[in-house]
This record gives sequence, C-alpha cells and structure tokens, in this order.
Amino acid sequence: MKIGILADTHDNITAIQKAVCFFNTQDLKYVIHAGDYIAPFSLKELMNLKAKFVGVFGNNDGERKGLHLVCKNIHDPPYDLLLGGKHIIVTHMLESLSKRSKINTDVIISAHTHIPAVKEGSPLYINPGECGAWLHGRSTVAVLDLETCRAEIIDLSAVSLNIR
Repeated sequence: MKIGILADTHDNITAIQKAVCFFNTQDLKYVIHAGDYIAPFSLKELMNLKAKFVGVFGNNDGERKGLHLVCKNIHDPPYDLLLGGKHIIVTHMLESLSKRSKINTDVIISAHTHIPAVKEGSPLYINPGECGAWLHGRSTVAVLDLETCRAEIIDLSAVSLNIR
C-alpha cells in the first residue's frame, strides 16, 4: 500500500493543485497532511483527491472550525493510525512527541520545519517539506510504500503535470 504525504500548504492553491494532480496519478490508498493548511478554502482543493484523506492541525491552523466544516478527518496532533499493518503517528511538530510515543511505532510523520527529510530506521521519520514553497521555494511532498517501509521526497517542480 502506498500513501502520499504533504504538509505546510499554507494556502498556496497552485501548489495544492499540483500535489493533488500528482497524488491522483500514483495509485495511493491514503493521503496524509501533517498540518498548516491555514484557511478552509485551500483545504477544499484537497477534497479532489482520489485517495482517502486524513490530517492533523498545525500551529498556524487558527480556523479549525472552518477547516472541520470542509473535512471532518482532521485531528489534533499527535494522531495515531494503523495502515497496512504499520503503526503511524502524525504530528505537526516533532518535538511535541514523547519518547514513549515512539516505542512500537513504525512511521512518524511530521512537518513544521519546511525542510524535507527521510530518516530511515525504527521508526522511520518522514517530513515531506513544504508543499506551499513559501520559505525555501521548493514544493515538495512524499510517497511512502508501506510494504517496503521506504519513502521518497518528490519535488513537484520537477514533475510534469497537467493541472485543470
């Protein structure tokens, strides 16, 4: 099973549309957002995903009620889920996790730094970077293969896509 991962979209509609277009070509079962959507109007774009969507709130998501009106599947971090037999924790800020929460966890997904990173090990750490590309100028997402427990960072500017 493959899942898409993104975060820090920060209302960048063009970047969100690119991410949705890319994810919709990848035969994903889930897409996970690790927070900082910002406004409900930008979250509406993510509802065009073919895959099931789940996310957590970030530190800049002040309009939580409005976001929940668009999608009920956004949770307070950290959020635990079981996908493909793997225990996954999704949080916005990695430093919010306790040492205990990392035990018996296969994958930890975080964001906040806007810097993409994959740190192999047990658990596997994934930060998809910033989809919104506001701080570093690179719109990045990640794809995780749960069968192999391997993740890849994708630079959306390097991917040829036909957006609406």
